[in-house]
Amino acid sequence: MSSGGSLSGLSVEVLRERLANLEVARANLIDIGKEVTHLSKRAISSTLKKDRVSADGILSELSRVFRSLLENVSPYPELYYSNHFYSVAAEYVEAIQFYSIVFDERLKDLEEIGVHPIPYIMGSIDLIGELKRGSLELLRKEEYAESFRYFEIAEEIYEELSDIDFADTIIPGFRRKLDIYRKVIDDWRLLLIDIESRIKLEKACREAEKRFGSYAL
Repeated sequence: MSSGGSLSGLSVEVLRERLANLEVARANLIDIGKEVTHLSKRAISSTLKKDRVSADGILSELSRVFRSLLENVSPYPELYYSNHFYSVAAEYVEAIQFYSIVFDERLKDLEEIGVHPIPYIMGSIDLIGELKRGSLELLRKEEYAESFRYFEIAEEIYEELSDIDFADTIIPGFRRKLDIYRKVIDDWRLLLIDIESRIKLEKACREAEKRFGSYAL
């Protein structure tokens, strides 16, 4: 056997070090990823309550922790392109976008958020669920115009993302989510149509009552 094919040519120590570092990075992905997910949910909760001061503080911490996670996984393609990291990053995108819609009335683009396109897409499609939650909360408060605005944004997001046509091997689970959120939007639309009809009916009844009252005089 030539020297080039000897066991010493495998650089076992280098391989062991690389794999040990990968193992540490993977453990960090799990631990820091849990923190990112937790902070993302807290940011969404504060945004849902329209508590901007609280949401700002949480988002600042969330951005710091996510940058730390990104630095941890970036040297390792096995982690950076993993479904686990995509899932965590999608939670981050969802929190950022929901805040931006509620307080800034806009969606951030890919470059502004600074993530890979796949979690950007997955976070954006899941944003529809949070918009529906926000819309229902607004209905409860009788803030109908804002509730309807959330629906319009969600429908626009869905329509734009529907134009992205790639196999599940490229964007895992995306087509299934599209199917789920199509049903969510359809049910949501029916609810809003019913609410709108009731509002119009109540308005018509009040106007009729005023006219009837004036005739009675």
